[in-house]
Parts: sequence; structure tokens; C-alpha cells
Amino acid sequence: MRYLFLILFFVGFSTTTIAEDAQSKAEVVVANILFDYDYGSEFATYKVNEDGFVDLTMASNTPDKVYGEILTRMKNHPDIDDVLASKSGPACQITNW
Repeated sequence: MRYLFLILFFVGFSTTTIAEDAQSKAEVVVANILFDYDYGSEFATYKVNEDGFVDLTMASNTPDKVYGEILTRMKNHPDIDDVLASKSGPACQITNW
């Protein structure tokens, strides 16, 4: 019985560690992709869950080309599970995309 408890404890602990690792990896990827676009913090907000799923909201006036590039890079990155994205955020003041 004692061994079963230890096994279940370590399996639960390793699963939590794996989930946190997936989340932190995806957060780094998202931050780096947005950083590549000089004003990423001005036109996007996001949340990453424990599986590496990204919920991304971009400014309503984000150019389609920029939106498409960012979305494609995120969807194709192996550290991101999937992306739910929209251009429904408040318009940003950037004029020199």
C-alpha cells in the first residue's frame, strides 16, 4: 500500500511538472514572436494554459498581413499546442506597422 501511494505521488508530481513546463515553453515562444514585431505589447494580449494552448487577442486595427504572420508562426511552433486568436481588442495607436 505504501508503494502504491509513492508511485501515485510521483506520477502526479511529474504530470504537474510536465504541464508547467509546457505552459512556460509556450509563454516564451509567444513573447518572442510578439517581440519580433516591435510593438507586440501594444497590440496583443494573450493567455497560455497549462497544456500550451494560447488564447490571443490582437488590436482590431492590426494589419491582416501582420496578424497572419504571427498566427502562422504560433500555429507552426512545436511548443504551442494550438491557438485561438481574434482581432477584437481595442485599436492601438501604432501607425507605422
